[in-house]
Amino acid sequence: MANTLTRRPLPALVSLLALLLLTSLVWWRVLHRADGSSNASAPCPTPTPQVVLPAPSSITVEVLNATKRNGIAATARKTLVDIGFKVPALAGNDQPKKKNLGTAQIRYGAASKKDATVLRYYFPGAALVPVTTTRRTVTVSLGPKYKAIASAAAVSAAMKRDKVGLATSSAAPSPSATC
Repeated sequence: MANTLTRRPLPALVSLLALLLLTSLVWWRVLHRADGSSNASAPCPTPTPQVVLPAPSSITVEVLNATKRNGIAATARKTLVDIGFKVPALAGNDQPKKKNLGTAQIRYGAASKKDATVLRYYFPGAALVPVTTTRRTVTVSLGPKYKAIASAAAVSAAMKRDKVGLATSSAAPSPSATC
């Protein structure tokens, strides 16, 4: 008796069709994926700050020295001017009755609260002290723990962390071509 084997083509045909379908799906995805040129109508998402503060060029600052170290107010004034703040003249020493034991005190009136907030990024650890005044000038009184004004990189990182931006900041990130 001869045993004849009959092959069934159905399982092989189903497997072949499944592979063909999978290959077609992969090629369809490759040919229709979005690239930088076809996505031009949709702008790249840019991180927008939740709080926008005034630019240093619009802030007037008075720098005082509340320590016995000579020259720190002049050095701080020069650095602030280099950054872009308006610091009309060196104000000198702070009043002895104003207790300042920290890095600095940033004294501001109601109209200049945002200005004082900007300065706090440049003087980390400084205390914000609201005062009753109609002047638009913010006073920075340097205390005994003051070392130096924060670097531009440190200020930028702190503002980015806090989701804060400056009104006319040229350091704002620009959207990339590929997002």
